[in-house]
Amino acid sequence: MHYIRFCRPPEVQTSKSRASIKLVLTITTDLSDSSLAPRNPVQLAVIGAYTVNQDGKDQLVPVSLTQSNSPPTWRAGMRVLKLDLPLPSLPIETIQVRPLSRQLTALSTTDVLPGAQGLIMAVFADMPQPRSTVPPSVCFRSLRLSANEMAAAQTLQIEEDLGESIARHIWDSGIVMVSLFADLCLESTARDGGKPLRLFRGILERPDRPLNILELGCGVGVVGIGMARIMSLRPSGQAPHVLMTDLLEAEGKARANIARQAASFGEGPLNLDFEPLDWHDGEKGTFGEKAASRAWDLVVLCDCTYNTDTLPPLVKTLSALHSHAARHASAVKTEVLVATKPRHSSERVFFDLMSADGWVTREQTVLPLPLLDGECQRVEVYLFGKP
Repeated sequence: MHYIRFCRPPEVQTSKSRASIKLVLTITTDLSDSSLAPRNPVQLAVIGAYTVNQDGKDQLVPVSLTQSNSPPTWRAGMRVLKLDLPLPSLPIETIQVRPLSRQLTALSTTDVLPGAQGLIMAVFADMPQPRSTVPPSVCFRSLRLSANEMAAAQTLQIEEDLGESIARHIWDSGIVMVSLFADLCLESTARDGGKPLRLFRGILERPDRPLNILELGCGVGVVGIGMARIMSLRPSGQAPHVLMTDLLEAEGKARANIARQAASFGEGPLNLDFEPLDWHDGEKGTFGEKAASRAWDLVVLCDCTYNTDTLPPLVKTLSALHSHAARHASAVKTEVLVATKPRHSSERVFFDLMSADGWVTREQTVLPLPLLDGECQRVEVYLFGKP
């Protein structure tokens, strides 16, 4: 998958005759290590939006900022695209940049999961405030959670930093996993026979009590937040308790994204939280108050195996969480869901370490992740348990 990124904050310039917005864009992979080099040029749409109140409800009204007969175009060999677009005399609040072609755009989880072709993810940002000396520092991604009627109006928004650094950004496996959860929990049961991860589906469908789910290495929070949102939409079952964890420096972005979801959970309690957790503490069984307060049915980690130096404490942390659950509630046996987009062969040591620590692969699947300009990649998903 590829991502449109703002290289720097959108900039509004005004003069006596016109107002315009200056954008500097790039289209790269999730780690920003390769620019999109499409076989065919990709035309882009730049869309502003403003709010109107109709029948007592606020509604966003989209406004195209580009001309249909000469859209901005990304071609192979480009590294950045600079735009200077006139602004209408409307109170534009947000701006979106996406492919002009719907078929190339990752708008919904049902676009992502089939893995039929390479996709590009749109980027959104708030407009700079008039007379503000502080430019926007964040942008956000938006993904509809399902195409069925129950979740048609539900959109997952995740904030990330502007720019091309790999920290505080969404990565491919997170988007793929949210799409998988949506398919397992929200899509028609008529296709159940062809769905992967039968044992994992059984864990998600336990009806007797809310699941306790802990995420390790949550980053900006797309997987943990996506699971909480999706499982709260199910027609049966109870919303889970989800605790996202990562190093302390991830807390600000994770909490900002939790706050973005508050209105989507209605009036009920928000069973979604963050707590710092360093795996060097976790491997010794040292957990914060929130992580120590529950027996965790499921531990989830996504794109956490790329750094081989951290794998020994990671595996020991998983085993410590399993032991904690056994002491806390004897009926709970912690299981572990791992999603990874393989990037280099050294990551395979993770599976050796898991086996040496008594973990067994209960089931697995491979989800395709095509690219517009190269060979198809994949996201591997594993469910681990202990006998």
